[in-house]
Formats: sequence, structure tokens, C-alpha cells
Amino acid sequence: MEVPLAYAASRRHRSPPTLPFGWGAVTVLLVGAGLLIGGIVMILYGMLGFLMGTIGAATSGSFSVGGFFQTFFGAIILFVIGGVLAGIGGWLVRLWWIFLLIGAVTGGGSGGDTVRARDEMRAGDVRVRCRACGRLNPEEARFCLSCGQAV
Repeated sequence: MEVPLAYAASRRHRSPPTLPFGWGAVTVLLVGAGLLIGGIVMILYGMLGFLMGTIGAATSGSFSVGGFFQTFFGAIILFVIGGVLAGIGGWLVRLWWIFLLIGAVTGGGSGGDTVRARDEMRAGDVRVRCRACGRLNPEEARFCLSCGQAV
């Protein structure tokens, strides 16, 4: 008995690799990382400005209470704005990890959970289901890859 050819001589088309959850999730990650870094830099700048202003005013002969409160409230404003930006950025970065976790649990990411799922993903985008065993076969297949029945 002759074994039937599983594939026609046509060329297989593969879709280009994609990122999990698309470019929107990557944008969320990049914006979140930018806000987080910007917030941390703003907090550090406010702290450094407060220390330098206070130390500079204390070591000079012209220390004034108004100058001290001006640097103090300026630092507080920078701390608050930086903290809000860092908090939003940290939330967006955590949202990215939640996207990845959900994709890994539900199989919505780029990889299959089983050998059969990975084989079916490699087969191409358009698939034909076998009437006998239910396996998804590539569009070019004339016979089922599992049971050998005509598709």
C-alpha cells in the first residue's frame, strides 16, 4: 500500500512573528517605564535641590526663613508630582506583567501549551479539521496528519 502525500507541492505561507498582545501592550510598557523613571528622577532632583538649598543657605551668612520654606515647599511639590508619576508608571509596568501572565495561563501568547498545539500553530494560519479524528491540518494537506483519512 502506498502512503499518501500529506502536502501538495504548493508553497506554505507563514505569518510574521507577533508580540504578545500586540504593539499596544509594548506601548503601555514603554510609557509606564518612562513615567516610572521620570518620577524617580523628579523625586531625586527635589531631594537634591532641597538638601543643596538648605545646606547652601545654612553655610552662607544670609539664611532666611522665607528661602528655607521656598526650597522646602518646592521639594514637597516635586516629591508629590514625582511620586504620582512613579506610581502611574509602576502600575502600567505591572499591567504589562499581568498581560503576560494572562497570556501564559490562557494560551493567548505566542506559544502553544502542548506539542500538538505547537504543531498546529506551525502548520499555518488556515486549517482544515479532519472529520474522522478532529485534528486541525494545514490548508494544503490532502490527508489528515494523525489518522491518514482524506480531508
